Formats: sequence, C-alpha cells, structure tokens
Amino acid sequence: MYDDWFEDYELNSQQQAVVDVVRESARSWPECRPADTVVLVFGPDEDDEEDVAPAARESRWEPPTEHTAYLTALDEALDRGEEVLTLIADLVDRRERDRGLIFMTLGATVIGNRLFCSERHSQNYQTPEPTRNVALLTAAGPPEHLGRIAAAWFEEIMNRLIVSSHPVVGGGYRFVPPGTALPPGHRWVRNGPQ
Repeated sequence: MYDDWFEDYELNSQQQAVVDVVRESARSWPECRPADTVVLVFGPDEDDEEDVAPAARESRWEPPTEHTAYLTALDEALDRGEEVLTLIADLVDRRERDRGLIFMTLGATVIGNRLFCSERHSQNYQTPEPTRNVALLTAAGPPEHLGRIAAAWFEEIMNRLIVSSHPVVGGGYRFVPPGTALPPGHRWVRNGPQ
C-alpha cells in the first residue's frame, strides 16, 4: 500500500511541486518508513465549524497564541473555498512499531504561498499542539521553495536522537543532543545505537 513517501493521488501542479521536493528528501530520513507519512488535502467542505452551534463554538479550546497566524490563515482559506495541503510525518517508536506507537506527529501545511510547520494532533492533523520541543516554522514563497523549507524542517527533526524512560510513562520521550550517552533507566527510541 505505501510504496513511496507522501503518496498522493490527485494534486494540482503547485501541490505536486511541494510534495515532490519533500518526498525526495524523505527517502533519506532515518527510521521513517513510507507508512509513517501521508498527504492530505483539506477543502472547504471539511471545515467543521459551520456545523457547530454558536454556544459550542464559544466554549471550544483556544489554541496557544503562537498558532494564531496558522489557524487564521487556515480558516480564511477554507472560507474562501481554497484547498489546503498538509504533509504529515509520524515519529514512531522503533521498538513499538508493531503496536503503531506514535509519540509525535509533525505537520507542514501549505496555504496559498505560505507554509506553516509544527507538531500536530495525531488524530485530526490540522490542530497544532502546544510548542514543546519542536520550533514552529513559517515561510512564504513559490511551491518548490516551500517544499525545500518543509523538507529541511522535517529532516532536522527526523535526525534527532530520542530516548524514553523504560518503561515508558506518560510522555516519557525526549530529544537528546548528538553524542549523548544513554541515560540510566532509558532506552533508545530513534536514531540511537541498535
């Protein structure tokens, strides 16, 4: 099923240009299989706010302010009837692959000529998570330029060493600097010695 990274089916030429650049880079990412990546195109018919009663909309979750520009651009694009391209890459625990243990989802969304990269919710892919260990990235430019920036952002994170406490307890994953020895009571999750 997953023969290539960021498989896609019906993209317009600008979307395809972004995906092609990121796909080429993804082939060299460590511990990232094609099944760990996905391309999503959201259209105006997938804007669920219209179906929510006003009272429910008022009490909804308010995102951290660092995501305001992204969420505003997303809402405006969907209101205008534009499609929004999102590339998703999951960071998967290499020892827990069979169980599908995803401990972080990364997303790069192209809205018009703008790119928004951040950690994303692992179930709906559009909702950004609060900023923790992954810096937000925004850029503007033509599709190939945005593809190169997104690819570099994904690649830098994919190359990070990651450890977890053993046994994994409540989000026990963390990035460690290159050259770090395995801390006592931890195990390598990604990119460390086998």
